[in-house]
Amino acid sequence: MGDERRRRLLVVEDSPMMVRMYRMVLGPRYELAFAADGAEGLDAAAREPDVDGMVVDINMPGMDGLEFVRRLRSELGMTEVPVLVCSTEATEADREAARAAGANGFLPKPWQPAELLAALDERLGGAG
Repeated sequence: MGDERRRRLLVVEDSPMMVRMYRMVLGPRYELAFAADGAEGLDAAAREPDVDGMVVDINMPGMDGLEFVRRLRSELGMTEVPVLVCSTEATEADREAARAAGANGFLPKPWQPAELLAALDERLGGAG
């Protein structure tokens, strides 16, 4: 098993504070790439099509997270990559909008580190 690699996540998040939180919580477990908005996220996803999963915020400048997920699924054809939406916008309507866009899960902010790791484990099939 010497060829095992750390799973790779693309985090699409515009808040520098949240980026720091993701680095602290996910960095020890995953190889991370970051994008500051949906358009940058699409560029990153196109460059790294073998990413294992994504964590996406909804409220971002330019292209928001829901549009990012829709375009990821339709334009890039990345239908199998698990996408976890993490957002302060956490009403049932927000959750349904995330599902309709193609997200595989939703975690409201603020999250606890254990909640985030468990949500990713569930979508990625076990510990990273």
